Amino acid sequence: MTTIVEQIRALSPGVSPAIVDRVLPRMGERYFERFTAAEIARHLQGLDGLTPDHPVEVWVDPHSEGRLTCTFLAFDYPGLFSLFTGLLSGAGFNIQSGDIFTSAREPASLENHAHQARQVLVRRSMGLPTAVAPERRRYVIDRFEGLIDPDVSPGDWEGMVRNRVAEIVSLLERKAADQARDRVNIWVTQALEAVQGQQPPALMPMDLKLDNESGAFTRLTVVSQDTPAFLYALSNALSLGGVSIERVTIRTTGGRVEDEIDFSTLGGDRITDPDTLRHIQWSVLLTKQFTHFLPKAPDPYAALTRFNSLLLDVMSLPERGQWIERFSQARNLDGLARVLGASDFIWEDFIRLQHEALAPMLESQSTRLFDRETLSQRLNAALDAAGSLAEKIDRLNAFKDHEIFLIDLDHILGGKTYDPRTLAENLTLLAQQVVEAAYRLAFAALAERHGRPRTVGGLEARCAVMGLGKMGGAALGYASDIELMFVYSDVGQTDGPQPIENTLFFEYLVQEFRNCIRAKREGIFELDFQLRPYGGDGPLACSLEAFCRYFGPGGPAHSYERLALVRMRAVAGDPDLGAQVERLRDEFVYATRNIDILQLRDLRNRQYEEKTAGRPNAKFSPGALVDLEYDVQILQVMYAHRVPGLKTPYIHKALEALLAAGMLSELEKERLVNAYYFLRQLINGLRMLRGNARDLFLPPPDTPEFYHLARRMGYERRGDLNRSRQLYLDFETHTAAVRAFVERHFGRDSLPGPVMGNAADLVLSDRAPQPLVERILEAIGLQDVTRALRNLRGLAGEGRRRDRFAMLAVLACDMLKTKADPDMALNNWERFVAALPDPVQHFETLLSQPRRLDILLTIFATSQFLSDALVIDPDFFDWATSPENIHRPLQRAKVEEDLRALSRAAAGAEAWRRAIRRYRRREILRIGARDICFGAPIPQIIRDLSTLAEGMIQVAFERFWEESGAGAAGLSGRMCILAFGKLGAGELNYSSDIDLLGVYDGDAAPEFADAMERVREDLSVHTDEGYAYRVDLRLRPYGRSGPLVPSVASATDYYQTRASLWEAQALLKLRPVAGAMEIGEEMLRRLRPVLCQARDPKKIVQSIESMRVGAIAKSGGAARPLLRALSPSAPTEAHNVKEGRGGIRDIEFLVQGLQLMGASRDERLIESSTLGALKVLETTGALPTQTARQLREYYIFLRRAEHYLQIMEDRQTHALPTNPTELRAFARRILAGKASEEIFLTCLGECRRRVHALYRDWLVARSEGR
Repeated sequence: MTTIVEQIRALSPGVSPAIVDRVLPRMGERYFERFTAAEIARHLQGLDGLTPDHPVEVWVDPHSEGRLTCTFLAFDYPGLFSLFTGLLSGAGFNIQSGDIFTSAREPASLENHAHQARQVLVRRSMGLPTAVAPERRRYVIDRFEGLIDPDVSPGDWEGMVRNRVAEIVSLLERKAADQARDRVNIWVTQALEAVQGQQPPALMPMDLKLDNESGAFTRLTVVSQDTPAFLYALSNALSLGGVSIERVTIRTTGGRVEDEIDFSTLGGDRITDPDTLRHIQWSVLLTKQFTHFLPKAPDPYAALTRFNSLLLDVMSLPERGQWIERFSQARNLDGLARVLGASDFIWEDFIRLQHEALAPMLESQSTRLFDRETLSQRLNAALDAAGSLAEKIDRLNAFKDHEIFLIDLDHILGGKTYDPRTLAENLTLLAQQVVEAAYRLAFAALAERHGRPRTVGGLEARCAVMGLGKMGGAALGYASDIELMFVYSDVGQTDGPQPIENTLFFEYLVQEFRNCIRAKREGIFELDFQLRPYGGDGPLACSLEAFCRYFGPGGPAHSYERLALVRMRAVAGDPDLGAQVERLRDEFVYATRNIDILQLRDLRNRQYEEKTAGRPNAKFSPGALVDLEYDVQILQVMYAHRVPGLKTPYIHKALEALLAAGMLSELEKERLVNAYYFLRQLINGLRMLRGNARDLFLPPPDTPEFYHLARRMGYERRGDLNRSRQLYLDFETHTAAVRAFVERHFGRDSLPGPVMGNAADLVLSDRAPQPLVERILEAIGLQDVTRALRNLRGLAGEGRRRDRFAMLAVLACDMLKTKADPDMALNNWERFVAALPDPVQHFETLLSQPRRLDILLTIFATSQFLSDALVIDPDFFDWATSPENIHRPLQRAKVEEDLRALSRAAAGAEAWRRAIRRYRRREILRIGARDICFGAPIPQIIRDLSTLAEGMIQVAFERFWEESGAGAAGLSGRMCILAFGKLGAGELNYSSDIDLLGVYDGDAAPEFADAMERVREDLSVHTDEGYAYRVDLRLRPYGRSGPLVPSVASATDYYQTRASLWEAQALLKLRPVAGAMEIGEEMLRRLRPVLCQARDPKKIVQSIESMRVGAIAKSGGAARPLLRALSPSAPTEAHNVKEGRGGIRDIEFLVQGLQLMGASRDERLIESSTLGALKVLETTGALPTQTARQLREYYIFLRRAEHYLQIMEDRQTHALPTNPTELRAFARRILAGKASEEIFLTCLGECRRRVHALYRDWLVARSEGR
């Protein structure tokens, strides 16, 4: 090994000797067998740069067809290998092979331990972090080879992986390993969802072998069929098992995995205990299988850690074989994933403490675990089996908790198929049975001590238990209190041996009743008596007389308390008294309508201020559950006197009655029903997320907590729309629907808090107040508020289309905030939708594919030309943005194939010309989308634009010969079309003219000129589809006075003997593009001496300077096409990206000047493209590397600005907008985000200043001998 270490040291001169000495002796022989000396030297360079602030290095080396190598160099952390494999799987990386190495532990010694202890104490006394010093940390070198989706850019993929690795390792460095694992689990789960879809994963067999004889560690050999995230699942099982992964060898061949994993105890020793090894073996097998069901789990990380904890516990049980059998079935793993990842309440209070609670779920073949039909019978049997009151109370609560658990399981396992009404009905039914049983127990206990309560006349006094709120409305959820009111019929006293007043008896009854029902957690089936007369200041039970005095006409009840009686119904106690109380309620509430709206509004404002703190709240935010329930109840109170159906405690029946009475439309009723059940599910989800019923604030939308909430609510990925975004859109849209309902019936000012809303409010509301309109639209960045509102409502249309658009409007307006010109985008979108046959289908598509919506809005905000193209041909959008089209560079063969098909189908010249213009418009749309939406590199864009033009010239050329019949005589094989300028350089703009030169070989024929003229007409003639290109033929020898198509010989002679210096400069860009290419290549070969001629640098610069200063001002004649050929231009203006000092022209002329000066010494400088020439100038040493790269960077920046100017309206312009608003929009297009025009102009000014300085230093100064 000494020899290779010496080689490595020689290859690593800049690496600290300490890192070499620390790493190499601790890597093991297999490391040196796997990597070359050069690779190891590179590893050391990477490791040498690691610090606590930079604890990981990532290398991505692309190969071909989506294959690449990804290498991680990092400090070691517990479970890091598992996190890396999960991160890669989550990024869509299919691991094919890999080698993972961890440096050995530093030998333990008393001195080491004492030194570390002293260091910790010293750093702690100084208030410094006590992390292990870098020189004492272990290192990992993990290299993976595999595949990514070929449609994904390796550069984009690398950027995503780098960001994710930095996030994860930063969390590990901060000792937040659980957060890191949670993030990785989310990514893995999302990737598994994308692969699996809705199909259950298949459980593949695995062959596991444990070996303690082959090395210093315990070795696990795994042979299995490859499945998504296989390595993550495998390594995660080991990490959760508390072992340290030391080395891994990964090999995947033909879908078959053969992996070797060396692991040890956390102290570095082999694992020899048979029970531990058996547990590891089963844990690896079952956890690996369970991982593939994580997409079913609301919280994947919680599900995974709980499953591992469950395994650890059941493996120690005598009946572990039975549990292993249960955990080996796909159906059970699916259910476990849903349950273990759903609720802290279920895990902490049931499964963790009593594993047998899972047995009903794992063994039942029924689709429902909660049995409504036998509930009363089973409850009575449980109570009858108890002796004392205390035992009965215990059994009542145990029964209650177990039935809640079963209802929970049904709800969780049912997923989307579980009707939210069923959950409410089951919980309410259980609550009612429990309340009735508790009432009986409490009454019997008191009656035994004090006798039964009697009236003054000796009759038995009755008591009714009235349910209110969710209990009364049969709408209990996980987060609902059980709101009750005890009403008794008469005063008097009891008839027992220890008689007491009835008032005291019923007070004791409520107290005893309250002791009978225990809430397992705060807010979960918690009793609430606050709605009794006088609330907390009043007696726990009220007499019927007190009820009448308090709620009757002139009584002191607050309007809110009267309104609450709408949901009141008898749930226990004496049914006749309960019915009497309900009739009295009808008289006090519905007959007198004694509700003060202003009182309610004041209360609602106080609720908003106290309960929301300016954060979205599922219950108290404007448009949330309280507004919906209050205002439906108010309508019930207002109109029940003439619509008897409104006298109901059930909200869904109230909505049906409002519909039947004509106070709600069918559409509005549907909106409210949907909003109501959404908000109820949201509140249930928050309870499951947080384990209590009091915190109903929504987490921020971009947090893992919000993502877990969406999963708990049953959201599934819909196309490109992830769960979090769906939940966010639903909340915004449903609360907007409630606000629109409140506005329609009570006015917008009846909503609490400041005027607020979102785009859905403007869509659903017919009379949104102007301040609200301005606030919403100006926050998006829209300038013309009136037109923007008209655009939104035009997009929305009427009826159900409006409802479907409301949600999309929220999504779209969030995106519009980031667009360069939101006004332009919104206006163009309305025009586009007006041209569609089915706008609703368009809305549905965009809702499921938000990336396409983003592309569409970017186009509409960036290019009026492309927007108009979409309005004319809406079908182009789907074609141009399909993945198979948007990501592929344009191939000339495909262009020619398409155009030949159009030529065959075209009947006559007009049809042909219309067809190719339409074809060009479609391709320009695709290229433009790649440019402005995907940020495709400028070299690719100008290459695509050039390829498109070349293909069109070629097929137009072919069509002429086919139609003329002259091709049979072989004339077409004797003619070539060459291009000057941007097309000749392969660097075409969106609106460039194309400067062409036709030449022929051999004898002259009139058909050559006819062919050239026909190509020009096919491309340039204006039709009802516009024109394809402006074609200029004036750069031919002798200009207009020369033949339209000269011979090769005459053209060569002209350039060799008569051409001016500027014409020789133009030859740098000349390139054959159509026809007999070999003729053009031969001509260029003959012209090479012209370009390689030694010239006086002063004359070259004088010629260039003359063109820059003088010829720009000229119009017409030969100068104009010349300038265009060398560097197309527009008249010089103050902010012109092409002309004047430091513009594109300076770079192009600088490059061309250096080419002419140096070509006589090095023919490699003869290169037509500007970017290619810069590379050659760098390679040959004509320009320093730094200067060449700066010029390339500036050229690309200026060309992108030029592109955005031209693609705006398909005009050949280079001047920046002078209007401040337009300039601001342009700045945002170029720099993205909310860049100001000042920032852009500063960047542009600095670029031009430096470009002109380089032009002067490297061209002008050189000609002066400086």
